[in-house]
Amino acid sequence: MRMKRVLGAATAAALLLTGPLAVSAPAQEEDPPAVPTGVGSGLVSSTLLGVDVGDLLGLDLLDDQSRSTIDPVDGEPISNAVFNPLKVTSTVLDPLSLGSVATSSTGAEDRKSVSKNLGSNNIPVPIASGVLNGALSSVVDGNGARSSLLAGIGDLDLVGGLLGMSANPEAVTFTTNAAPANAGGVRSLNIPSMELLNLGNLLSGIGTPLESLPLVGDTTSITGLLEGLGIDSVPVAGEDMATSEVVTMVTDLVDSLDVLNATGEDTPLTDTLCSTLQSAAGPVLGGVLGGGGMDDDETCTTALDSEGTIPVVGELVANVEDLLTPILEGSLPVLDDLNLLEAEGISAAMQATATESVDSSVADVVASIGSLKVANLDVLEDLDLTQGLDVLAGVGDTISETLNTGLGMEGLLDVDVLEITETIAPDGNYTNALSGLRTLGVSLDPASIVGGVSAMQVGGGVPVVSDVLDTAPLGLGVDMLALDGLLEGVTSILTEGLGIEVGTMESEGFFTPVAALPPNIVPPPAQPVTPANGTLPRTGADTALPAMLAVILAGAAVGVRRVLRSEPTPVGEQRNS
Repeated sequence: MRMKRVLGAATAAALLLTGPLAVSAPAQEEDPPAVPTGVGSGLVSSTLLGVDVGDLLGLDLLDDQSRSTIDPVDGEPISNAVFNPLKVTSTVLDPLSLGSVATSSTGAEDRKSVSKNLGSNNIPVPIASGVLNGALSSVVDGNGARSSLLAGIGDLDLVGGLLGMSANPEAVTFTTNAAPANAGGVRSLNIPSMELLNLGNLLSGIGTPLESLPLVGDTTSITGLLEGLGIDSVPVAGEDMATSEVVTMVTDLVDSLDVLNATGEDTPLTDTLCSTLQSAAGPVLGGVLGGGGMDDDETCTTALDSEGTIPVVGELVANVEDLLTPILEGSLPVLDDLNLLEAEGISAAMQATATESVDSSVADVVASIGSLKVANLDVLEDLDLTQGLDVLAGVGDTISETLNTGLGMEGLLDVDVLEITETIAPDGNYTNALSGLRTLGVSLDPASIVGGVSAMQVGGGVPVVSDVLDTAPLGLGVDMLALDGLLEGVTSILTEGLGIEVGTMESEGFFTPVAALPPNIVPPPAQPVTPANGTLPRTGADTALPAMLAVILAGAAVGVRRVLRSEPTPVGEQRNS
C-alpha cells in the first residue's frame, strides 16, 4: 500500500461544493433504467475527531458508516447509512451517547435528520459542549443504490478544554453509490478552524499545573515557557512588558529571595547583607527596598538611613513577592490560554470508484491545511505536502521537536500531518478501489519524559508560583480540573497518555462485470425510477461526481497517480472469485 499526502486548498474547496447530498435533489425528468454491465458495492466510514485518554476516556465525534450494494452476492439491492454524532466510552463513567440515526432502503427514499445540543442531552460539559447535527438519505432505484450524509457542528469545546472547533454546518459529507457501471464512495471534510492542546489544561492533565511550576529554571518554568513558546510580551499592571524584560526582572527577584531566605526573617538589613542583596537583585533593588532609585555613591543602607527606616529581612521578602505578583498575574493567563496547535482551513475530499477494470477505476484524495500555528513560534501556511514521504515525515517531526523544545519536555508530543492512502487493485473477480485519509494526528506520552512527570518540577527551594500567590490563582486549567473531578477524583489523567486523530476517513468500492458472477447468481434487473414524495431522486451521481473530480484535479495539476498493488487490504470484506 502506498501512502501519500497531497496539498491543494483550492482543489479541495472546489470539490466540497459538489455536495454529495445533491443526489437527492429533484430531477427534471425521469431517466431510463440503466442496463447493468456489472454489480458492486460502495462503502465509506469516517470519524471527524477521535480522542483516547489512556483507558479512562474515549470520544468519537461525527462517526459514520454507509454501504450501498447491488451485488446479488449480498442479497437484494440495498443502501444504508448510520450516523453517530457523539460516542463516549470510559472505564470510570457509564457509556454516554447521543444515539445513532440510520437510514435504509431497498426502494423509496428514506430520509432522516438530527440536531443535538450536548449540554441538554446529558453530556457533561468537561467532556464536550456544543451542537451537532446531520441529515441522511438512502434510496434504491433503477440507477442503483445510494446513501448520503451532511453533518455539521456548532462551536465545540472538548475533553477538558484540550480541543476546540469552530462552527461549520457542512463539516462532513459523503455519498456511497452502487450503480450498473461502477461502485464507490465520495467524501469531504471541512473544518474552518481548530485549537488543540490548550497549555493550561494540558499541564494540569499531566500533573504539573502552572501554579506548581518554578518561577525560573532551565526547562519547564514560568520564564522558560514564556521564552520557549515564543510569547513576545505579557500585560503587567495594565501595560505590555517585553518577555525579555519579564524574564530578567523575575530572575533578579528570585535571586534576591535566595539571599533573603538564607537569613532569618527578623534579621535587620546590614551593610554586608545589603551589599550581597544589591549584587543579586541588581536593577530591581530599589523596588525590593520599597523606595525609588539610589544615587551612584549611596549604598542601600545609607539610602534607607536617610528615610529613617532599616527594614528586617521578612519585610523585604514581602516586598519581593509584591513585585512578583503583578508579573505572574499577567503572565499566567497568557500561558493558560495558549494553544500549542491552531489549524485553519482544514479541507479534504476523496473519491474511490471501482469499475470493471483497474485502468478505469479511480482512487483520489485532495487535502490541505491552510495554516498551522505552532504555539507562538511558527506559522506554516499552504504546506507543500507533495514532496515525498521523507519530507512529509520531517514536517511532523519538526513540529513535534519545536513544541517539545519549547515546553522543555523532550518526547512528550508527536505530531503527524496529512496521511493519505490510495490503492486500486484486483481482488478475485472484483476490482477494488480504496481511498483513505487521516488529516492530523497528535499523541502525548508523559512516560517518555526522562525522570517522569516529577522531573518537570524543580525542587531544592526554588520558589514556585503558589509560593508567591498562595493559592491556585486565576482559574488556571479549570476545564481539566472539572474533568478530573468528573472522573471520580482521578488526577493527572493525561499521565496515561493521549491520542488525537482529526479527520479519519475511508471510501471504498468493489465492482465486477456481470459475466464474472457465479452461474447461479442472477444480476439485479433494471428497474424504473420510482417517485419519492412526489419528486424523483436525481440519479447519475456515479458519473457526475467522478467527472467533476477529474476536472478539478486536472485544473489544479495535483498529479494524482493510480497505484496497483498485488495484495490489497480493503476495509470491506474480501470478495471471492
